Amino acid sequence: MSNKNKLQRFAEIAELPNVFENFDFHDPHITNFQGDRMEVKGHWNALVFNAERPIVLELACGKGEYTTHLAQAHPENNYIGIDIKGARIWKGATMAQQEGLTNVAFLRTRIEL
Repeated sequence: MSNKNKLQRFAEIAELPNVFENFDFHDPHITNFQGDRMEVKGHWNALVFNAERPIVLELACGKGEYTTHLAQAHPENNYIGIDIKGARIWKGATMAQQEGLTNVAFLRTRIEL
């Protein structure tokens, strides 16, 4: 992927309503596409999905294709794909938007223990 495409995708994910970001492991807040800080710990279903369903995490989701396909196949669950690479998340997030999936979100953050 060229740097131009990568920068374009970074700009686009900042506008996707199903992509959230957090870059501080010690601060549990996430930022949505409007730049609003949200405290979602324990409230993902209410604040992000607007539906009370089990949540399935995919760590290091890459392009998010598997996360998106799971959301299509199992609408009884909510899915969160997590990866640090925004240009990768772009693919799954845009696919989910095009398909009208409301049970999938992506979080751009580091995975730390």
